[in-house]
Amino acid sequence: MHNVKDNSRENGIRSILAECNPFQLDLDGVWLERVFAAYRQPHRYFHTLDHLLTICQGIRNNEVWNNQLLAAELLLTALFHDAVWVPQGTDSEERSCEAFLYILNAIGNPVPADSVERIRLAILATTLQDDVNELATRFHDFDCQVIIHGSHVDLLDYEFQIFREYQYLNMTEYRRGRSAFFTRFAKRFPECRDTMRFLIDYLEHRRPRVGIYAGTFNPFHIGHLSILEKAERMFDKIIVAVGINPHKNIDRDVMLDKTLPFHEVVDFDTLMVDLIERESVYCDVTLVRGLRNGYDLDYEMNQLCFMQEMRPDTHAVYIPCDKRLEHVSSSALKGLASFNVSGRDSIYYPTKYNYYWQDVKTVFKL
Repeated sequence: MHNVKDNSRENGIRSILAECNPFQLDLDGVWLERVFAAYRQPHRYFHTLDHLLTICQGIRNNEVWNNQLLAAELLLTALFHDAVWVPQGTDSEERSCEAFLYILNAIGNPVPADSVERIRLAILATTLQDDVNELATRFHDFDCQVIIHGSHVDLLDYEFQIFREYQYLNMTEYRRGRSAFFTRFAKRFPECRDTMRFLIDYLEHRRPRVGIYAGTFNPFHIGHLSILEKAERMFDKIIVAVGINPHKNIDRDVMLDKTLPFHEVVDFDTLMVDLIERESVYCDVTLVRGLRNGYDLDYEMNQLCFMQEMRPDTHAVYIPCDKRLEHVSSSALKGLASFNVSGRDSIYYPTKYNYYWQDVKTVFKL
């Protein structure tokens, strides 16, 4: 989805590309819109058009701009280095290279083969910031500007954005992984040791505001997604908690993990207060509940009274659903599914993150 800020960023990037275009790329072509669309994917918080524009501006304002070939190669490396960004995987760089080569082939291979190879290697090198060639070495400085040269405010903003991108991890896994990354980065770049120590200390002491959005979600539908999106604007992270009743033979929605690949989805068969207590080790936790009408509110307030008697430090927020979605419920959808509706009920199921399951040629199809 486009917005005014995205349009401004895209125009800024396109303008810089136009200033240094020795390969005569068609900057009004569909291919560039496909790349921009990838950077607008909703699971991105740091690896976005903002980050891409910052890199391009850094190249534009650096002495490398005097070398048009090097500058053009740096810009193309920037454009494609995060074309595919999947935090769960280990092959984002390889798939970004695949997107780069696929698009070049689709638009007639206007870039010389030696430049293509240098750019390909530089993209692959962003995994570990390896200095495989001069292009990779120079690009690393632009790609890591915020870590190397950022203020403490910039660093905290960066770390928060990365936290949002990795919110599918539980807090223990996230803290362990980030601490290991900061340690490796400090060894690789000794000049950044103080910065890495600052971030490690922040990581150890920060308590994110986390909402637990709980329900049976059987099935998870667009009404649930609407509540989730509203809650995400209120909290640093939302954990989707699927209640499992061991005394009832109710199948869990097997599609939920595929529907929400970028969120932490947990099952629980305990009391809600026990789940909240468990998740409160590293976070300040609030229960999130969606409301369709006043009857829901009465029920939820009674439930909160029970929970606060068992765990006084229990808090909840209640988010009303959109008026247009009041009629959508899991029970109604299960009723529809019992008939031969020939896919006509598909409008009620979220497709927001379907691109996660698509291959490179589908995402960047020209």
